[in-house]
Amino acid sequence: MNEETYLPKIEVNEQLNSLSQVVDWGLLQSNVPETWKITQGEGITVLVIDTGFPDHIDIGDNAIRGKNFIPNEPLEDENGHQSHCVGIICAKNNGVGMVGVAPKTKVICVKALSKAGGGSYKGLGDALDYAIEIKPDIVSMSLGGSSPSSFLHNKIKKLYEMNIPVVCAAGNTGEGGVNWPAAFDETIAVAAHDKFGNVANFSSRGEKVEWAAPGVSIYSTFLNNSYASLNGTSMACPFLVGVIALMLSKHKKQEKTENKNDCKTVAQIREHLLKYTKDKGEIGKDNNWGYGIIDVEKLIKGEHPEPKPEPKPEPKPEPKPEPKPEPKPEPKPEPKPEPEPKAPKKKSSVILIGFAIIAAIIAAITAYNSKEPEFDFDKKYENEIKK
Repeated sequence: MNEETYLPKIEVNEQLNSLSQVVDWGLLQSNVPETWKITQGEGITVLVIDTGFPDHIDIGDNAIRGKNFIPNEPLEDENGHQSHCVGIICAKNNGVGMVGVAPKTKVICVKALSKAGGGSYKGLGDALDYAIEIKPDIVSMSLGGSSPSSFLHNKIKKLYEMNIPVVCAAGNTGEGGVNWPAAFDETIAVAAHDKFGNVANFSSRGEKVEWAAPGVSIYSTFLNNSYASLNGTSMACPFLVGVIALMLSKHKKQEKTENKNDCKTVAQIREHLLKYTKDKGEIGKDNNWGYGIIDVEKLIKGEHPEPKPEPKPEPKPEPKPEPKPEPKPEPKPEPKPEPEPKAPKKKSSVILIGFAIIAAIIAAITAYNSKEPEFDFDKKYENEIKK
């Protein structure tokens, strides 16, 4: 039995640097940015088991250093695979590079695959024990092996009983079947589809596939603060992990405000995902798409739509002033009788009489002096004739 684990074969389409923030096609098709008005995955911790810790400016402190189970190698990612997967989950919404599905989720980065992309079931088992110890909200594994292992299965069952979902890449073997641990009943196996609505040719088929997510030409963080576009179910797995992080974050908030959380067990998580699934391919569950794809916007906004702002109250008309009563005319006061003139004092009367006598004398004199002698014109005429 082969007890090696490895990265699914991936294809690097291009490696480049980005001068502005890219919202990748998977986020746009699912309208993920609209859900950020409700949650960005805050309060959720994901443990990613892969090729090591991503030292990337666009992830920053969203990545937390976990344990290293690869001898003779640093914890840091020297392959680029984990850097790409972590960016898909939680690259920051900071206006540069790209943005993850749940840009406020924290990711604990555990190394169980070497820089060459290989590892052992023993190292993977140790990483799962670490997950059991620290109890993250979700475990993500974009890796697989060609044979089952009861050793690994028991650890995954333990995580299931602890209500911690384990999400796995279905594999890139096409018709070769779903890899382990994705093929275990307790894990959630994710297939890959492209932007045109087709399951990717490389995506592993089988009855264990449960959902499909974007996995072709996926743009994300890479080595040395660069970005790359990759193909693989390795990319579809962290996309669905980011969606589950958004959902769990929303329900945790709801629990605080409404004391209600019906999304605690793995069975309840599957039930919620199924409730907001768009059927693809054959009617019902099939080996290519599983149940289909998640309608992320409805998953997050469906039960509790974004609250609408309360309408502003219509202004009340100002009350018209009550008409003031016309003032009653005040009754005019009756005229008081004029007081009879007081008799002038004696001294004043004497003075007035004196002035009056003087004035009369002056008037008489004036009249006498101004009186011309009478002249008889007839007499004068007679005297002139007699002469």
